[in-house]
Amino acid sequence: MNRRYIAATFAAAFLAAASISVGAQTASWPTKPITLVVPQAPGGGTDVLGRLWADFVGKSLKTTIVVENKAGANGVVASTYVAKQPGDGYTFMVAGISYLAFNPFTYKSLPYNPEKDFEGVALLVNTPFLLVASPESGIKSMADLAAQAKSKPDQLNFSSAGKGNSTHLVMEMLAERLGVKLTHVPYNGAGRGLTGVMAGEVQLMADVLNTAAVQAKAGKVTAIAAVAPRRAAGLPDVPTMAEAGLKDFPQPGWYALIAPAGTPRAIVERMNAETQKFFADPAVRAKLDALNYEPLPAGPDAVKTWMQRDAKVWGPVITRLGIAND
Repeated sequence: MNRRYIAATFAAAFLAAASISVGAQTASWPTKPITLVVPQAPGGGTDVLGRLWADFVGKSLKTTIVVENKAGANGVVASTYVAKQPGDGYTFMVAGISYLAFNPFTYKSLPYNPEKDFEGVALLVNTPFLLVASPESGIKSMADLAAQAKSKPDQLNFSSAGKGNSTHLVMEMLAERLGVKLTHVPYNGAGRGLTGVMAGEVQLMADVLNTAAVQAKAGKVTAIAAVAPRRAAGLPDVPTMAEAGLKDFPQPGWYALIAPAGTPRAIVERMNAETQKFFADPAVRAKLDALNYEPLPAGPDAVKTWMQRDAKVWGPVITRLGIAND
């Protein structure tokens, strides 16, 4: 019996044993609590979404899903942590568009690779944005915004949740499409950025709809346009970007469920199936509607497709503007 045959036989046996081992682990999964990493502080929109998902899926799987908040550096802290975890089906993360499609362009030395370090599990929700203005600015429409920006170059400021964040990039895209110059004033978080608009410290912001709409209804900010494919149910008189004259404006916000690279495909598909159950539940849908979150039912491979699509859309914008974090 030649050595090649023996080696091939041992290799085949090893692979078969490994396959049986992985299959056995998958069949008995989960046997212990699962961790869901949320890259923002408790209480924010991402945290609310993560806890809602964890509660439902944990009950469905008859296990505990522990939510672990790891805020900081526009998702880099959480993403780096998850990238280093074993792909055993016990660590998942709620990842936003910024962490998967923007950060590779905004950070010179990103300690994780979205394409190689993660397995896409499921798209979660699309997050419409709302463009708002300070009441003191006198801006009540897109035409007002464009007119002021052109008549007062460099005098209109906008806030964001941080440099390179989606709340930053959507405003830079808006300025490019209008052919005007807007000055960026980064804040430490979206909540503080919106407070800056309410206080008149800055004139503009594009924030997630569920947060900004509350202040618009209260009269503390003026709603200019919904960065969404349709008008918001709670703000029926506010036009979309297309209706305001900016057709084909890219959507800046969505979230996905990801896992460390190497997570068994059977577990990925099982967790995707559990997520589809989550979307189908009437009580969950009512809560998502109240948060202005649009469910995105899709298979695991859609995560990478969306990530690559938006990297092509927003990457050139980031490069052109020279946006870079240390």
